[in-house]
Amino acid sequence: MPHINITSSSSGSNAGSCGQLVEYLEKENNLKAEHKAELWFNQGRDDLRAYEVRQGIDANTAKLKQHEAKYYLVNISPSQKELAHIGNDPQKLKDYARGVMAEYAANFQKGLGPDDVKWYGKVEYNRGYKWTDPEVKQGLSQRGEAKAGHQMHVQIIVSRKDMANQRLLSPLTNHRGQGKSAEHSHKFGQFNRVAFKQRCERAFDTQLDYRRDLEESLRYQNTMSNGTTQEKAAMTLELRDSQQERQQQLAADLRKVEELRLQIEQAKKIELSQQRELTLQHEQKQNRGLGIGM
Repeated sequence: MPHINITSSSSGSNAGSCGQLVEYLEKENNLKAEHKAELWFNQGRDDLRAYEVRQGIDANTAKLKQHEAKYYLVNISPSQKELAHIGNDPQKLKDYARGVMAEYAANFQKGLGPDDVKWYGKVEYNRGYKWTDPEVKQGLSQRGEAKAGHQMHVQIIVSRKDMANQRLLSPLTNHRGQGKSAEHSHKFGQFNRVAFKQRCERAFDTQLDYRRDLEESLRYQNTMSNGTTQEKAAMTLELRDSQQERQQQLAADLRKVEELRLQIEQAKKIELSQQRELTLQHEQKQNRGLGIGM
């Protein structure tokens, strides 16, 4: 599934201005000519500048105390296989990011839609190794070294307050609504992060017509990481059956391709034979005409 992670920030505290984070996310633009800069986007625009992002988030903090979170960072990182499926197309990734933020809004269980959330996203094309990566720990790569292959991903700064600067939207809350009043649930929300990721995975598959293998799914990964012994055993059997079915389908597809190749080859032979026959008939007519003339 696309790796989707929500954190407080990637550069300092999220209790103050987002300026430092915006500046950090402009790092790729600092290496480009201004006319080639990657602009920010949101639900309705693709041409936002960094200052608009900073002003938009920093001005949307009504009634929040100085020490309270003002914004969050959402990272959307498709796998290499998923990026290949969309042709590494940044516009398709932006459209998917908009779908993710629609799921983000709905997941609060407050009746919110995509236009109720204030957010700004930016496509990034490179990713460097961190000290926590296995390659760095094993001495195969150095910290900060660019990773190979397609690394396109999206970073989104989302305000903790809704678009109207009224309701609190806290995706890192552990509240699920149980044992609390309806008023409490409505105020603080019920953001289920597992459900959010499941919905985002389904959105990718539906929106981008992606056929997901079982081992790529959140259900498989979650079971193999957190499931009981019995659940892991059942998932292993399901994976085996899924792989066998996939191999059978691949074999059937190869047979169809071979049948089509043979049909095309036979059609070419027939066409060539017909052309030769027409050429022979034409030559015979010409020969008869020469004979009569003599």
